[in-house]
Amino acid sequence: MSIPYVRPFNFDTDHSAGLHVFFTTIDASVSHEPALTIGSYLWYKAYGHLTPSTCFVLDNGSGRAVGYIIGTPDTAAFAKRWREKFTPVVDPKLVPPPGTQTDDQAMETELVKGLREEVHAGRCSMLQSHAQLLSTYPAHLHINILPQFTGQGWGVKLISAFLSKIKELGACGVHLGMVATNDGARRFYERLGFESCGKVLDGGVSGEAGRDGGAVCLVKKL
Repeated sequence: MSIPYVRPFNFDTDHSAGLHVFFTTIDASVSHEPALTIGSYLWYKAYGHLTPSTCFVLDNGSGRAVGYIIGTPDTAAFAKRWREKFTPVVDPKLVPPPGTQTDDQAMETELVKGLREEVHAGRCSMLQSHAQLLSTYPAHLHINILPQFTGQGWGVKLISAFLSKIKELGACGVHLGMVATNDGARRFYERLGFESCGKVLDGGVSGEAGRDGGAVCLVKKL
């Protein structure tokens, strides 16, 4: 019987399986095309290209990634590298640059135009426009696990591996963005010591600390 375990990410062998995990677990609000494909550039693909050394996978015991945690110890530096190294290789047919008018009405919705802009601008974090918070919590992460492997403690092990690595690299704090209505995920993160970032991020629209649109930012000091 194969026994799952956590190991470092290997782009050559894990990228495709991780993309399957991403597509399988993506929130319903962006689980339609072209938002789904564009979202994969924003919330998955860039990390394997730019920061593979701080990415880990849950291996099913037979070499296949069935979950992952991806992230960076330094969001500001990562965003700069994104614009310099990743944006130039983004397929403009799949992710048209901002301002490019297409004949596809689905590409011209406000949601999709916003995602297109974020991909090309390297807007990978909720805290990029909040310098003080970003300096306190410079690292950020994304984590996803296939449903059949959840509830077994693997999320804790993935986060432990990631936090250990970024702390080793000098990160003093970490943040993440999550769907605001996902109460189960929030309870999971709070058990691991994450809490609301403490600042209203949307200019007062929501009046809720950590909230920006449909997402909420959680933070943890290391």
